[in-house]
Order: sequence, then structure tokens, then C-alpha cells
Amino acid sequence: MTSRTLTVPAVLFSLLILVTRPLPADTESPRALDLDFEAAAGRLSGTLFLPAGDGPFPAVVFIEGSGDSSYREGWKAGERRPWFWPELQTWFEQRGHAVYLHDKPGVGRSEGDWRGEDFNDRADNVIAALRAVAAYPAIDPARIGVLGHSQGGWIGVIAASRWPDEVAYVVSLAGPAIGVRQQIIEDTTNRWQCDGRRLLGLRRAGLGAMLSTLGAAGRVLPAGYLARIVRYDPAEDLARIERPMLALFAGNDIMVMPESNIAPLERHFGRISGNRQLIVASVEGVDHFFREGAFCLGGPRPQSFAPGFWEAMETPAFWQSVEFDRD
Repeated sequence: MTSRTLTVPAVLFSLLILVTRPLPADTESPRALDLDFEAAAGRLSGTLFLPAGDGPFPAVVFIEGSGDSSYREGWKAGERRPWFWPELQTWFEQRGHAVYLHDKPGVGRSEGDWRGEDFNDRADNVIAALRAVAAYPAIDPARIGVLGHSQGGWIGVIAASRWPDEVAYVVSLAGPAIGVRQQIIEDTTNRWQCDGRRLLGLRRAGLGAMLSTLGAAGRVLPAGYLARIVRYDPAEDLARIERPMLALFAGNDIMVMPESNIAPLERHFGRISGNRQLIVASVEGVDHFFREGAFCLGGPRPQSFAPGFWEAMETPAFWQSVEFDRD
């Protein structure tokens, strides 16, 4: 297989805003460095976690889902889902991978406003982040992948599809393989069903019409974030991916159901590129965040990944394909 090695000019690293000091005590890793970078929205703030050793290290750029939460919340006790990103970061660190996370525009210390962007902008930000990581001396620029959760799964697919020479692999965690409009309809309908609402067919039809109108208006009028993203469908980007992909779904996911997403993912993936390096798994008995939980929301849930999630993450065939793909 043809090797694709990205050469990063030294001048690029000089343009980064790098502060090589440990983060505050809300992180556990002594090798967590502030690494900010310039994007179209302004300076975006992030953290590079380095594993033990001298490198050069493979790396992965994490991509958050929807909303305005900061990844930094994960290292603060008592915050929402404090375990999610830290546990993933530790898993990769133990396997010798550096990990990079950054906040969206307008979140945390990042400049700008993510609500004025669309998925293309988010993917541009991810690639700018990846290039910042690639320019760091301890990182192997030819071995940087992306990992996206939920909406971040769509963004990871866009990045891998449109920058194949820079993205070594993509991991999608509960990332949809259907369009935004369909995903919103299914998620909302599932919640109505769990709440015991009636006339689901009429409600679903009404929601679909509203989203179609919103998407059409977003083509010609200044509109909000949802209007700019609701028309997105990942089929074309999935078809063009050239790199290995691991897609994990959660069996009890109320937002991104495996039964709605696995078939279109397998149908579209590599349709244009000819790529067949796709591993798909559904982890049973877990919710959208891969913790043990029922389909309908409610009640306390474990604040940790279920064991089955880690088994799926370890899938040897995928990681072997990542190593083979760079030879």
C-alpha cells in the first residue's frame, strides 16, 4: 500500500501558540500541554496529552459532539460526564498515543462563536488542529487519526474524506451514517415514544416538514446553526474515505440507532474510493455514551464506559489495518 507521509514545514510550528506548561491540577497527566492554534474563527484553545517516552508518537484528535460544553469539564469532579474524555485519553495514552482535544469557537478560552459555523467549518477546525499537532516535535505527522463522538462522528468522516493525506484513520463513536434531518426525526420520535406520546406518525410528519422548511430557508436567508447543518448527508463523504474506519454503535442508543445507521454506513463506505477497510460493531446494553443503560432515558447511570465498549475499541483487525495502511 502506498505510504502517505505529511511533511510539516518548521515554520508552521512557529505559528502555533504553544505553552509548554502543565495544566491546572484538574488534569491527572503530568504531560498535558496547552496547545492553541489559529483557525478562521480565531485562536482556538486545546490540550495535547503526551504518553511516556520520547516519541515520535502516533496521535489522535478527539472531536466533541453537539453543544457548547468544554472538554476541560471532563477533568473537573462533579461536572457532566466527567469520565468520557479522560477515560478515552487514558486508554490511548496507555497504548503510546498522544491525544489532542480543543474547544469549539466561543467555548472555554477559544475565540469566535461555533453557532455561526457549519459542518464544513467544524471540519476545517479539526484539520487546523491536526496540523498543529503534526507540527509538534514529539509527534509522527504520518500517524494522526481522528476520533469523533455523536455529531463529532460526522465531522470526523468529513475530515477523513476531504484530507486523506493527513488523516491516518477515523474512529466514530455513535456517529450517524444518516443525514442530519433523518437523525433528528428518529431521535425526537424515540423520545416521544418513551414519553408515551400519541399520534407519532403525525408528529413525525410535522417535524419532517418543519426541518425541510428550515433547511430550504437556510439556503437563501441568514439562519441559525440548525438551518445550516440540517441538509447534511454523509453518504458522499463516506463514499470517498480512503483510510481505515472503526465505527462503534450503542445497542440502546436513543439518538443514533444501530438499526438505522449500520446498513447505510456499509452501503456507502468506500463506494467511490474502493476502500474496504471498515470495521463496524454494535455494543449491546449501552446508551449513547457507551455506559450501561436502557433505551429510554431516566434514572442514574454508571459514570464509566461499559466493559463491552473497551472490547470493541480493542478490535485487532482495525488497529492492524491502521499499521498496515501506513507501510
